[in-house]
Amino acid sequence: MIIVIIIQSALIIASLFVIWNLMKKNERFEDFVVKQSDAIDYSDKRLKSLDDRKVFYADDEIGWFFEKVKEIQEALNEFRLR
Repeated sequence: MIIVIIIQSALIIASLFVIWNLMKKNERFEDFVVKQSDAIDYSDKRLKSLDDRKVFYADDEIGWFFEKVKEIQEALNEFRLR
């Protein structure tokens, strides 16, 4: 009976350590996701401010490139935190 209690105690302690470790990793990942979301928001706002002034539509090559950048930004916007 004592051996069962010792084994269960060791399993509980090991489980608590694993849970604590996973929680720490999850918190670091959440911080990373928030930073990425902030960067995407900033990029979106900056791109929209440039688009409002129609700065890049004078030249065909630059206009084409700017449209592709806008498409990439729209794809990134799907990964923002809401």
